Amino acid sequence: MNNWFNGFLKNRRETSIQLLLVGGIAITVNVLASELLLRFDLTENNRYTLSPASVEIAESLDDPVTVTAYFSQDLPPQLSQAQSEFRNFLEEFRAYSDGNMEYRFVNPGESDQAEREAQQAGIRPLSIQVRERDQVSQQRAYLGAVFQYGDKREVIPVIQPGTALEYSIASTIKQLTIEQKPKIGLLQGHGEPSRQEMNEVTSQLSQMYELVEVSGLDTTAVPPDIEVLMVVAPEQQLSQQELLHIDQYLMAGGRAVFAINRVRANPQRGMATPLNTGIERLLASYNVPVNADLVRDVNAANIQVQQQQGGFQIVNQVQYPYIPLVNNFGDHPVSEGLETAMFQFVSSVDVSQADSSQSLTPLVLSSEQTGVAQGQFNLNPMQEWNQQSFPQAHIPLGVAVEGTFHSAFADVDTIEVELASSRQTSLVVFGDGDFVINGRGQQQQQRLPQDNINLMVNAVDWLADDTGLIELRTQGVTSRPLANLADSTKTVLKYLNTFLPIALVVGYGVYRYQRRKIRRRKWIESGV
Repeated sequence: MNNWFNGFLKNRRETSIQLLLVGGIAITVNVLASELLLRFDLTENNRYTLSPASVEIAESLDDPVTVTAYFSQDLPPQLSQAQSEFRNFLEEFRAYSDGNMEYRFVNPGESDQAEREAQQAGIRPLSIQVRERDQVSQQRAYLGAVFQYGDKREVIPVIQPGTALEYSIASTIKQLTIEQKPKIGLLQGHGEPSRQEMNEVTSQLSQMYELVEVSGLDTTAVPPDIEVLMVVAPEQQLSQQELLHIDQYLMAGGRAVFAINRVRANPQRGMATPLNTGIERLLASYNVPVNADLVRDVNAANIQVQQQQGGFQIVNQVQYPYIPLVNNFGDHPVSEGLETAMFQFVSSVDVSQADSSQSLTPLVLSSEQTGVAQGQFNLNPMQEWNQQSFPQAHIPLGVAVEGTFHSAFADVDTIEVELASSRQTSLVVFGDGDFVINGRGQQQQQRLPQDNINLMVNAVDWLADDTGLIELRTQGVTSRPLANLADSTKTVLKYLNTFLPIALVVGYGVYRYQRRKIRRRKWIESGV
């Protein structure tokens, strides 16, 4: 009996020690958790883990940024998801900001004053459809936010689920806190599109950069403080002096994106002619010439074509191979994460001439079934196409080049150049200048595919050496909805969720009871 009592005391001491250890570990974990930032992101692409660029932006805050998020309550699940994700990202930014970022959420529907506050802040209501009890009704909803930094403010009027929310937050904070925007030059004076004619690209670029029109290069050089020169779709011949100034800007280490048309297409007449502006001379010298051809692709957009049938004008949708839909992108920061871009009458870029001093990466390539037209161009959309019309594959339509370049005027006897070769620099070249144009002159402005905008803006970011946020611009959310289950399966799962936890607890209790009963019997037997 005495042995049983001693064993009982020993068991109680062991249990007390275990409880003390568990309590000590819990206290230690709580103390460390209050001092350290420890988070786990189990999503496939680390969706909720801030990128190094975002962390740097948050940690660099010296003064407070306040965010007022205006979200209506009782939103449909998809829109409610946007609120949850936005809150999670704000929490992540606050965690890294050392107390320099605060946020609050306001429900504009809770009072007339809250709704007026949202509207005065620049947040406009959306009209959404809500289904309740098999009835569809219209509801006003607010999904926006206002960022305040000192006396500067930026507004995100609409926050949608599935979009790049981390990029929206990080870029907005950067817009507010940047002291001086880098300058991006837009070449003008040769029929290039104006800022208004490519408003989607220029609107996005103007958030991070100061856009400057560059003209008059006959008499003046490209300003040396231009970070990146954009040469987009010139239609007229540049003078030799203008080409020389662009060339010497690049030789001095300047960077440029060239998006040029080598063929002037006239779809109405069904024909095209080569276009020479002088830019092709520069690109040939830099070993990245754009060919005077047109690429056609099986994977193409549809166009509307009027046809005469029985005395009536019929409008049909026809797939047009000279407007390729490209979904084959290279492994490069400029093209990472892009899905589909649309080009119009695009020419191929020759990648065979790059030398050992240059590193060339194709950014955009045609599909596995591609053809090239050159010399004589038949643009008739109703012509017959067959497999022999698309004998080639993966033709480069855009490239990025890093390295040193040879001046286009170094070997011209009549011109004395200051720099015959460049220092280390970078170029981006596209064989189409129209893929970022929303409309020319009096043409109706058309909305471009989002990846057309992303491709050009990414190119400028990369050339301006601001690659940190590129990967965030195209980051989205992959929707993985729950599978639809049969009613019988739902019933089984419902009862399992209800009774299985109870059964597990009861079973564990019975197991503990039997174990203690067996242990007590052994103690009694050993004490007899």
